[in-house]
Parts: sequence; C-alpha cells; structure tokens
Amino acid sequence: MTLRPETVRERLTLVRSNLDALSASASLPRDRFLADRKEQWAAAYGLQITAQALLDAGAHILSGRFREAPKEYGEIVPQLTRHGVLNALLGERLAKVSGFRNVLVHEYGVVDFALVHEKLQRLDDLVAFAAALEGWLTREGL
Repeated sequence: MTLRPETVRERLTLVRSNLDALSASASLPRDRFLADRKEQWAAAYGLQITAQALLDAGAHILSGRFREAPKEYGEIVPQLTRHGVLNALLGERLAKVSGFRNVLVHEYGVVDFALVHEKLQRLDDLVAFAAALEGWLTREGL
C-alpha cells in the first residue's frame, strides 16, 4: 500500500472535530453525566469513532511507510512507537486505547459509563496522539 498523507489528515480532521464535541461531555460533572443516558451513549460513540480514526491513521502509516500490517488494533501503538512515530512516553500512555475501543465496540452491553466519563477527562492523550501523527507527517515532508 502507498502512504497517502491526505488519508491520514482526513482522519485527523475528523478526530479534531470529534474532540471538540467530546470536550462538552467532558465538562459535565460525573453525577450529571451518569444520570443522562443520551449523553453517555453520545460520549461512548464519540470516543469509539475517535479512537478508531486514530488507530486507522496509524495503521495506514504503518502499512504505507513501514510495510507492516498490524493483525490486531493492540499492535498499532507499539509499532508506531518502535518506528519513532510516537515517542516512548506517549506510546505508554496510549497503550490501552485499542483495548478501550474494543470494549466500546464489542462489550457495548456492559460498558461502564463511569469509566467513559473518566476517559473523557483524559482527552489530552487523544489530542497528543493526533498531534504526533501530524508531526510525523511534517517531519517526513509529507
């Protein structure tokens, strides 16, 4: 596969838009968030598609530049870290992104919305993930 920087940037544009919307949910007090089923569903879905977009962008970089095709979402962050797309500290902070995405996708019937609210308080990790991918594109002259 050929690396298409515009594909990565399209996903990052979606991520930034999603993060703007998710920040409103993040500002809700925990009790209010946990009392509002629509807010919970919206936030869970927003986190799911945001994580998915970041992981897809990362997988595209791995495939297009490094000729690696991760077999599982959990391999993407470590591989990006190994190739220097993500620094080690950020890679460590993001290690559980794919697992949380999997819970939202596959365990939707038993999602712990208190945990969703907790993840909303850490949107800075997703912001940093997006910035690292964009920074890598820039460093590569793409």
